[in-house]
Amino acid sequence: MVLRSHLPDLAIPDKSLHDYLLQCLQAHGDRVAVLNAGDNKESFTFKQIRDCAVKCACALYDLGIGKGDIIATCMTNCVEYVFVMIGASACGAAVTTCNPSYTEVEIIRQFQNSQPKMVFVDACDYNKMVKVSHSVGSIKDIISAERTSICKTIYDLIDGAVEKNFPYQVEVNPDDTVMMPYSSGTTGLSKGVMITQRNLVSIIELGRVSVGNSRADTQYLVLPMFHIYGGMVTLLSLVTGSKTILEKRFTVDSFFHSVQEHKINFLYAVPPMILSICNSPQLSHYDISSLSRIISGAAPLPDGVAKQVMKKLNVRLYQGWGLTEAVPLVVSSLDVNIPIQSVGYASPNTLIKVTDPNTGKELGSYEEGEICVKGPQVMKGYYKAEAATRRSFDSDGWFRTGDIGYYDKYEYLFVVDRLKELIKYKGFQVAPAELEELLLRHPKISDVAVIGVPDIEAGEVPKAFVVATDPHLSKIDIHAFVNGKVSSYKQLRGGIEFRSFVPKSASGKILRRELRDEERRKSKL
Repeated sequence: MVLRSHLPDLAIPDKSLHDYLLQCLQAHGDRVAVLNAGDNKESFTFKQIRDCAVKCACALYDLGIGKGDIIATCMTNCVEYVFVMIGASACGAAVTTCNPSYTEVEIIRQFQNSQPKMVFVDACDYNKMVKVSHSVGSIKDIISAERTSICKTIYDLIDGAVEKNFPYQVEVNPDDTVMMPYSSGTTGLSKGVMITQRNLVSIIELGRVSVGNSRADTQYLVLPMFHIYGGMVTLLSLVTGSKTILEKRFTVDSFFHSVQEHKINFLYAVPPMILSICNSPQLSHYDISSLSRIISGAAPLPDGVAKQVMKKLNVRLYQGWGLTEAVPLVVSSLDVNIPIQSVGYASPNTLIKVTDPNTGKELGSYEEGEICVKGPQVMKGYYKAEAATRRSFDSDGWFRTGDIGYYDKYEYLFVVDRLKELIKYKGFQVAPAELEELLLRHPKISDVAVIGVPDIEAGEVPKAFVVATDPHLSKIDIHAFVNGKVSSYKQLRGGIEFRSFVPKSASGKILRRELRDEERRKSKL
C-alpha cells in the first residue's frame, strides 16, 4: 500500500530560491527576524536580511561567481549564512555546507570533491582554511562571516555592493543544484547531496505544514546550519515570519536563560539536547513556562524519555523524520492524535511505501520493511557519484531511505531500525567506512570494522573491531592515532575490541549487522 498525506497536496511556488525568499523577507518588513543570544545581542529585521542578501548577490556576481560554481560555508551559526545562500542562488551557484569543527584533513576531503571557488569561515578559522587552500586549488577567496581585521569579510563585500548590479540576467532553472550538504547515504564515505532549487523551495513549503510554526512563534535555534535540519529551520523561519533566537553552541543554562528572557515557545532539538534539558538540576531555577512545543529530530527519542519530557516540562513533543537526501517526509506537529512513538503521517505531495528489503515487495500495515519515498523534496542525486545515486533509487524511481519501519491502520509511520551503516552521534553523521579507511592506514592494523553502539546520551557512539598484526598494539595507541585526525564526534567512544578476524560475506562485504547483533546480546546479559 502506498501512503499518502492526510492533508491535501500543496501548490509549490514555481520560483527560484532567491526570488521566493526575498519576496517573503520583503513582506515581513521591519519586524525582528533574528536575535543573537548570549552577550552579543545584535538583531536583524527581515528587511535588513533582505537588503544584505541582495547586496551579497551583487558582490558575488562581481567577483565572478556564476552558473554552476560552488561556494562553501564552514562556519558556526550566524545570520550571514542566509546572505550567502540567497546570494549564491541568484548567481546560479550552489552552497556546500561544511562542519567548522572538522579537521583540515576532513575539510580537504570534502573540498577536493566539491571544488569550491570561495569559502566563508569564522574569523578564528581563517588560518586553518588558508592551509586547506594549499591542498584545494579551486579556492580563490577566503572570506570571514564576521567583522575582523585579519582578512576580507562579507561586510566588506556588502558595503561596497551596488543593488542595481543584482544578477537579474542569470537564468536559474528549477533543477539547478543550489545546496550541497554532505551525507554518507546508506553506506560508504560522505557524498555531496545535490538539492535543487525546486527541492529547497518544496522543503520549505512542506516544512510550513509539517511543523506548523508561524509569525506568532519565537523559536530557539542552536541546531547547526550546516546540517540539513538546522538549515531547513533557518530558511523556514524567514518564510513564516517567526522570530529566531540564534545560538552558536548549546549549553543548558544558556537555553534556560534565553527561554526565560525571550519567552521562547518553540524548540527544534535533537535527543541529547532534550535529555540535558529535562535532567538539568537548574531547571527549577528558571521560568520556562512559555515553552509549549518541541520537535525532536535527527535521531530517535526513546518512548519513555519522550513521555517523561512532556510531563516534566509541560510541553507537547513531536518526533520528526527525514534525511539529508529528503526532508521533511512526515507531518509531525499538527495532529495531537499522532502516537508519541510515531513520526507522523506522510507530508503533502509525498508518497511513502514499506517494502521487503530483499525482494522489493510492497508490504502491508504492521509489516516491517525498508521505507521508500517519492516527492518534490527528494534530492537530484549524489555529486560525482552516479553508482551511489543508482543504488539509492529503485527501478520505479522510489528513493530507498535505508530506514526500517512500518505503518499502522491509521497510516501513522513508525521508524524502528536502520538498514544503513551510518552512525548517528548526537544527530551528527559518522560514516563507518571513513573510520575504517583511516584505521587501515595504521601499519599494525590489517583489518577493521566499525559500527555504532547504543549510548543513552549520544544515541550511538562508534566502536572499532580491530585485527592487529602486532600483539603489542594497544587501545591507547589506536585512540591516539585516530583522535588527532578526526573531529571529536567521530572518535571511538564506543571502545576498541581486538579480534582475530572481521566477519565478512563471500563477496568481502563487512557483516556489520552480525557485529551489531552481538553487541545487543552482550547488553542484555
